[in-house]
Amino acid sequence: MAFKDLRDYIEFMRKRNKLIEINEEVSVDLEIAEITRRATYNHLPPLLFNKIVNFEGWRVISNIFYSIESFYEIFGTNRLESISEKFISNLSEIPITFIDKLKSLKDIIGLGKIMPRARSPNFKEDYFMNLAKLPAIKTWPKDAGRYLTFSITITKDPDTDIHNLSVYRIQIINEKEAIVHWQAFKRGSITARKYLEKNITKIPVAIVTGVDPVIAFTAASPVPHGLDKYMFAGILRGEGVDVTKLDNQILVPSHAEVVLEGYVDLNDMRLEGPFGDHMGYYTPPDYYPTFKLERVYIRDEPIFHVTSVGKPPLEDAWIGKAVERIFLPFAKMLVPELVDMNLPEYGLFTGIGIFSIKKYYPGQAKRVMMALWGIGQLSLLKIIIIVDQDINVHDINQVMYAIAAHVDPKRDIVIIDNALTDSLDPSVPSPPLGSKLGIDATRKFKEEMGKEWPEEVKSDEKIAKKAEQILSKIIKKYQSS
Repeated sequence: MAFKDLRDYIEFMRKRNKLIEINEEVSVDLEIAEITRRATYNHLPPLLFNKIVNFEGWRVISNIFYSIESFYEIFGTNRLESISEKFISNLSEIPITFIDKLKSLKDIIGLGKIMPRARSPNFKEDYFMNLAKLPAIKTWPKDAGRYLTFSITITKDPDTDIHNLSVYRIQIINEKEAIVHWQAFKRGSITARKYLEKNITKIPVAIVTGVDPVIAFTAASPVPHGLDKYMFAGILRGEGVDVTKLDNQILVPSHAEVVLEGYVDLNDMRLEGPFGDHMGYYTPPDYYPTFKLERVYIRDEPIFHVTSVGKPPLEDAWIGKAVERIFLPFAKMLVPELVDMNLPEYGLFTGIGIFSIKKYYPGQAKRVMMALWGIGQLSLLKIIIIVDQDINVHDINQVMYAIAAHVDPKRDIVIIDNALTDSLDPSVPSPPLGSKLGIDATRKFKEEMGKEWPEEVKSDEKIAKKAEQILSKIIKKYQSS
């Protein structure tokens, strides 16, 4: 199903009695963030704050992605892989590269219905609104100020017109200026460098808040470079996103609650932070470019979308789990021997990844590690663990067994130094460069081990069947007593 906008989703959740409306007055200064975190830890559904201190007329929604169950509701299925599997099935007969397939979808298989559609906006310009009047929140006591925490920064590639939608934290400085925390390897920053190569230092940008949750999820997802995120949102929605072109030529969702039009000035770098991030630590201050506001558009009775970050599992952890499921079929296209993957919610999404493979030849696990470290957001993984296909990657005990029984540290551990890592990782001495660890926890071929792998113990089938019959009677009798 596809939601028209954020309000359509809110009404959907209200009808399911899965919307918590809070009518007590709350402050954007720490209170909303604290309530949201506690709600997420307790797997409570979305929170709609109806009375915001000093922000009359605004409502704030948080905790939309409150657990993996939230994605089952949003996408109408508890098997998220099926969304991308259905899409990929349309490409299976086309003998071209993966990226070429993605770039030429509209022409190849007539997927015009998933492309963005020009529509009249639901928002209108507000000449009196500015950044200081937005109910942006302060998340942790030592944060540098109030931040946009789930607003979407939209840029357009100057060469291809491909639009990128990404979620970056944005620190409000004053009525007209804010600092955009886009790291060097993020798509917004890469797009900015393309403008800089053309001697353009003022990058046209739109920042939107309050969109349908599929668009919000897409913005937070590691969609491959070169693929328009509006088109990817159309793939997930099953229909195109309604968009409106701003004066700066950026397309924005027509039903967004808030639209900030302006530009990012690459010549105006400001000290951003500290900010308590998803790692559970304060990110030290660093220099990032400044957004300069030119126009504000809002809907009547606007709803502002925020999230609260901190130690897992919070909303970003569940977004990571949904990414894991939806992007698994794409990863299998690039790494055919891949069977399953687990990005554990306590593994901080870019911290630990566990992957199972069909192993056919010696050295394959290390080859897969290198391939995975070359794929989009997976390139940031600090630790990769490879196991055999019969190991359930979602059962940490099975994974621990595989490591304990299959790994010789000298032979099976790979350490890569001076590699790209998540710059928010507090353990990295010189971000964004750090080290990576690969663990080959597969059973070894003779070429890898120098001798044959030992035979696994297996029960005698007849004895096992008899034992099961006897034991089932004992259990039944025991439980009834």
